[in-house]
Amino acid sequence: MVSVAFLCSGEATAQLAQAIPTKDLVEPWNRAADVIRSLRPWFDTLDEREKRQLDRELGELDKNLAELESQEQTVAIKIVSYPEFAYVVSESSDLMAEQLARIENGFAGMLDVLSVSARPDASAMGASLKVLRECLSKNKGLERDVLQALGSGSKSQIQSLAASWWEGSESVGRLREALATAKRELAVSAAR
Repeated sequence: MVSVAFLCSGEATAQLAQAIPTKDLVEPWNRAADVIRSLRPWFDTLDEREKRQLDRELGELDKNLAELESQEQTVAIKIVSYPEFAYVVSESSDLMAEQLARIENGFAGMLDVLSVSARPDASAMGASLKVLRECLSKNKGLERDVLQALGSGSKSQIQSLAASWWEGSESVGRLREALATAKRELAVSAAR
């Protein structure tokens, strides 16, 4: 009898596993913030043209991150408050995957300006961004998670999924704060 209960609880746990775990929603942005913070010493090594280019790259990156942060917050809110979201979730998923592709390109441009794209931390950041983008686009992870949570009717599962997406948006917000600090430091470096 005990083994049957154990097997059933294992199956229930497996059914509740998210296709896009919170880790995959948070890790890319934490890695990116670490990379951004580590790049500040390079600012003084850039010439004026490179500093202007980097400032443009950082500004464009922040704009794309702001849009993604808003999209993730909207997803979190719709998961708990809009049951019909299951019917349109693929549109949100596709939009975020496109946004992530622009963000990946923005990071690539910024890292190229600083000639650090081959660093292990930059490569790990790029890989984690790719995993998240592929979860959204190729694997349709958001759709599966939303359909599973809403279909379960479990308030705790729905709230847990929404909390994961909200946590992801907060980590994007922390990255944006790191970018803002980097832009200020770049401006100080350019004024020297």
